[in-house]
Amino acid sequence: MKLIPGFLAVLTLSGAVALSAAAAEQPITVLIDQQKLNLSTSSPVKDHDSILVPMRPIFEKLGLDLTWDAKTSTVTASKEGLVIKLQIGSKKASINGTAKSLLVAPKMINNVTYVPLRFVSEATGNQVSWDAKANTVAITSTAASSTATKEITALFDKYVTYSNSENADGFMSLIDPQSPLTAVGTQLKEQMSKYDSKTTIDELNIIDLQKTEATVQTIETTEKLGGAFMLNNKAEYIYSLTRNAAGNGWQISNLQIKAIIYSLPEGTLDVKVTVPKADEDLINAAVQANFDYTNKENLDGLLTTIDETSPAYALTKQTYAQIFQVYDLESAIESSKIIDYTGDEASVYLVQTTKKLSGPALADTRSTTVTTLKKSADGKWKLVQSYMIKSEPMNP
Repeated sequence: MKLIPGFLAVLTLSGAVALSAAAAEQPITVLIDQQKLNLSTSSPVKDHDSILVPMRPIFEKLGLDLTWDAKTSTVTASKEGLVIKLQIGSKKASINGTAKSLLVAPKMINNVTYVPLRFVSEATGNQVSWDAKANTVAITSTAASSTATKEITALFDKYVTYSNSENADGFMSLIDPQSPLTAVGTQLKEQMSKYDSKTTIDELNIIDLQKTEATVQTIETTEKLGGAFMLNNKAEYIYSLTRNAAGNGWQISNLQIKAIIYSLPEGTLDVKVTVPKADEDLINAAVQANFDYTNKENLDGLLTTIDETSPAYALTKQTYAQIFQVYDLESAIESSKIIDYTGDEASVYLVQTTKKLSGPALADTRSTTVTTLKKSADGKWKLVQSYMIKSEPMNP
């Protein structure tokens, strides 16, 4: 695989790493700082896409006093520096006099006031998470959450430092020894020696925090500084973290790539790339053959244009088999430019159009991609991977 959005993405793009699916339904449990709250007569309930939790036992456990105004059906929860007001059946609440909108209105169930789970977090400032797999609401008090947040932030500070200093050993020390990500060690060193890039974390959000596990969402930017050709990208990741053996920090156990936006490094299209005429003709012919076989819906022919070792090979076979069954499309190359060439690898900047000839509703598009190719031992050029830069509907 030639281009990478981040050093750990090599495993997720090949499908080797993914987050686990939700388990079967079971009773909802509430944990406050990892201790189970006794809710034998007022368990949390699901209301469409929201989790409703009993307000009184949770807020009292968190140190708030509650009063009930029967005339207005209003509940007031308070402690030093905090006053929360909400009304049964109303999607409007207030925190220290500031109006807040609720996704779901509080309701009374068996004389117990229920409020949306997310409101508990917003109202009290505590970390609240929903574990769909275990059907568990986990509430972490501000002090415990603050310590964990600092530790997790420190982990990702090291992640950036080791990435940008190309310290493979340091980077691998951030990985849980029990994680399948440990298999990336050799590839990581190869990538760090080949690519020169800068990674920054634009956003970091802890979306689930428990005693020994956490889930973190990041938005990361990777920019090419030098070395082998690569695309810039902005990516959204979901990391699974586990507490380390010493219990004083966190390690990365898994990750999932949610979305990637690729872009060309500045000035890429202005650089003149010298390519021997023979290779230039073969590269352009390989790309054109890929388009020709696609338009003829010749799956076997299409696969002959793709490198068999490419992570895109199996996906291409599956995707185009489905497309050929449903649609009749016509694709054409508007323009192409070889933007990188190393003798046995090349990258081609393509602007292409795709028009629907028959099949279900589908907009005609104009797309900009970068396609990478590799030269085999017998001198044939084959496609390795295509990266979408931009796609937009064509004018009717």
